[in-house]
Formats: sequence, C-alpha cells, structure tokens
Amino acid sequence: MANLPVPVLASEVAGNFFTAALARAGIYNAGTFLLNPPLFVGTQNTTQSTTTGAWTVTSLDTTQVDSYGGHSNTTNNSRYTAQVAGLYQVCGVVGWASNATGIRGARLHLNGAPIQGTAQMTIAASGSVHAMATPVRVVRLGAGDYVEVAGWQSSGGALVTNVGSDIAPALWVCWAGA
Repeated sequence: MANLPVPVLASEVAGNFFTAALARAGIYNAGTFLLNPPLFVGTQNTTQSTTTGAWTVTSLDTTQVDSYGGHSNTTNNSRYTAQVAGLYQVCGVVGWASNATGIRGARLHLNGAPIQGTAQMTIAASGSVHAMATPVRVVRLGAGDYVEVAGWQSSGGALVTNVGSDIAPALWVCWAGA
C-alpha cells in the first residue's frame, strides 16, 4: 500500500447517517496511512572520495527501506524526495576511512541548501575510522522537496568514506505528521 496520501477526515454535518463510505474516509484511510507512513533508510555501500575543505553530499547506493519510492540508487542517489507533504524526522551520518589529520563534519541539506543548526564537527581521532552524525531534526517537506546528508573533512587531501558493517554514510527519513 505505498504512496497513500495524507488522509483528510470526512466532514460531518448534523443529520448525516454513518455510512460505510464515511467510515472508510474517517477511520480506514487514516488507519491505513498511519500504519504505513513514508519511511526511508539508505546507506552507502561503495566508498566515495571527498574533497578536503568542501561539503560533499554523500551517495546512497543501497536502499534498506523506502515505503513511498522517494529514492533512486542510481539517479540523484544522494537524495530522498518527499512523495507526501508533511513534517519529517531526518538524521544522517558520514563515516571516513582511517586518517588522523584535520576535522570531520556532517550536516543535512534541504533542496541543496544547508539546514541551519544541523552541522556537527569534531577533530579526527588518531588513525582510526571516524563517523559524524547529524542531530535528528524535524523538517517540513512539500511533495518534491528533497533532503541529503553531506560530509566535510580537512585532512589536507582527498579522503574516502568508510563503508564498514557498522560505520557507513546513511540517511534516515520518517514522516512525523501533517
């Protein structure tokens, strides 16, 4: 039951009879949507080179869950595009290969622009794989709006992402309300 619209409850007026159509509009449709809201989890399974000193959106070439078809593993694969308007909880993570130089960061983007207050930065740990997660944010998306996770590093050269079993770039998006 993918791509259900946000249900609109039937308007009730005095003198209406409780019919099957009214029950379907007011109860069944709402229940069906709430049991199957838009949900996306995408991860990166192939390393990606990132430029030092620049924000780089991360490719997500593996879809774990996409209940409304808002992501493609091949076309614009850094994005989750909202199919249903509403409030969404969004969180991302970026992981890098072992490197002890510089700073690492992650932030969320909405329609290609940074979402204020989502950047997290830290100093790289000595010689170990490193990951940086964004805070969970509630973002209003219209149908067609898209979100991405971007990484930043200052190792002094190109640095590839890490795609281990426990640390890999990822994006989580979940519908939270109308």
